[in-house]
Amino acid sequence: MAGLNRSSILVVDDHEEIRKILISILRDLGCENVLGAESASEAIEILTTVKKHPAKIGVYEIDAVVSDWVMRDLDGAALLRWIRRHHNSPNRFMPFLMLSAYSDEERVQKSRDLGANGFMAKPFTTETLATYLLDAMRDERHYVWLSDYFGPDRRRRIEDVPEELRQSEVPYREKGVRYFPSPKTIRERIGKGFEFDAEAIEEAQRALEQWSEDFADWTRIHVEKLDQALAKCAQLNVRGRRDVLSEINHHAHELRGLGGTFGFPLVTSVSMSLFDLTLGKVTPTDECLSLVRTHIDTLRAIIRENVRGEGGPVGQELVQELNVLNKDFRRQLQ
Repeated sequence: MAGLNRSSILVVDDHEEIRKILISILRDLGCENVLGAESASEAIEILTTVKKHPAKIGVYEIDAVVSDWVMRDLDGAALLRWIRRHHNSPNRFMPFLMLSAYSDEERVQKSRDLGANGFMAKPFTTETLATYLLDAMRDERHYVWLSDYFGPDRRRRIEDVPEELRQSEVPYREKGVRYFPSPKTIRERIGKGFEFDAEAIEEAQRALEQWSEDFADWTRIHVEKLDQALAKCAQLNVRGRRDVLSEINHHAHELRGLGGTFGFPLVTSVSMSLFDLTLGKVTPTDECLSLVRTHIDTLRAIIRENVRGEGGPVGQELVQELNVLNKDFRRQLQ
């Protein structure tokens, strides 16, 4: 039977809840062999073991990787580079789907330049995950070898590929460019005409929505950690606050990728505002910490009142006010 039932997929995310959810969705969609890794380092260890001692892992090959970009250990970009270029990689042609709460054009472009087969923004739905994963695993583009790049041809349209390339790679070797056909093994295993059953996607989406009750608990845990970090920050001087502010930024990043997936897009909006406030080399003055406190209190209120959706006009006005406060604060520092 065609489909993902004979495929093995590795999910990499340092956020335990997201990792469990992705694994659960993929299994609901019919993929029986789904492995999880909490870091890029663990993923590399799994991939290396599969290559040398597959029986220890229980699968004889990994067909695709679904990985978050931002992780505290090695990030998804480092994992992708390792898969594409390291001599210990079990398959340099391995389909790779990158996930990130950063969905700006620059990040998408960088993902492509690293050799990803696809990029999916958080928050996501079951249908989005199914579509992007199938596209990545069915990617028929040639792979390109350059001095600083190995991955799918970044020209997605066949008409963008020179006619002589479609016939032979020889003329390009002199220019330091080599082309390799994409292996057919995975595409043949899935089947050209395979599409996920609509009912299976709906069922997986309903299962995803059931996790929304747990999301409130996860958010409370993050808010508690934000409170603890802010309290610690207040006791330090400006120089000592930077590292703690980076921790606050990390929690904000996690929440911005979770909220919309579980029916709390207002959490995503407020978390994005907090993320922007604490990003980079912001000066962590007392005024900055006061703004952080406002964001944390807002997140706590959203969960306490169980505010789903965008929160109506009041919710939108609230987010706009936070963004204005952030801009005013940064303007004063210039």
